[in-house]
Amino acid sequence: MKTPAFLRLAWLTTLLAFASLPALPLSAEVRTLTDTQGRKIEADVLSVENDTVKIKRSDGQEFDLPLANLIPEDRKALKAWAAKNPPKLPPVRFDVNLSRVRISVEKDESSGGGSIISREKWGYTLDLANRGPRELKNLRAEYILFVKQDDFPGQPKGERSDDLKRKKYKQELEPLLVHETRAVRTEPIETFRQKLAPGWVWGGAGGNKPIRDTLHGIWLRVYDGDQLIHESSTPETLMTREKW
Repeated sequence: MKTPAFLRLAWLTTLLAFASLPALPLSAEVRTLTDTQGRKIEADVLSVENDTVKIKRSDGQEFDLPLANLIPEDRKALKAWAAKNPPKLPPVRFDVNLSRVRISVEKDESSGGGSIISREKWGYTLDLANRGPRELKNLRAEYILFVKQDDFPGQPKGERSDDLKRKKYKQELEPLLVHETRAVRTEPIETFRQKLAPGWVWGGAGGNKPIRDTLHGIWLRVYDGDQLIHESSTPETLMTREKW
């Protein structure tokens, strides 16, 4: 059955009416604002930041108005709207290069057991680069340092372990300006190296090869506030083998 002509015309008129409506950003809201002198303006509210409201009039022009110039009812309503519609931040472009560094060495040769023990502190240098369009103000690094410990000479094969010694850190970082680069050193982790004095050998094993801890790697996460902006590890297998 054919649709009557007058229904087809009504449907087309409705469709054209919707098509002619202006397209607004999803977060925009049309409001009638009143200033403290009683003057009114109807506009799209685009954002509310730093006690300023950005509006767009029907002619397409955008303005920034201080909230202090509006009546209390409008200020309250705009702040409530802003809480539900936080501004969208531009994407972050952030790079980190990692390099291992030995921070200090202390030797203890006073022990009478025929060994020389070296205590070393190792860490990483983080070369940070902000390549994005905005300053990163609330930077925080969270990371785990991993150390591989040598098995004691003569230790039975079934008792040897591939487990890594680990230590987790949290470190607040200074803000990073747009296009700024900066080197930051991690907190250190202590390792040990034990070397036998001449004429001594390991009991039950023979030989006098030194045993030592080795800084194995780092798993790094960098946050800007609550937003994770970078995650990496060296070696890369840490993120699949280990748990955060």
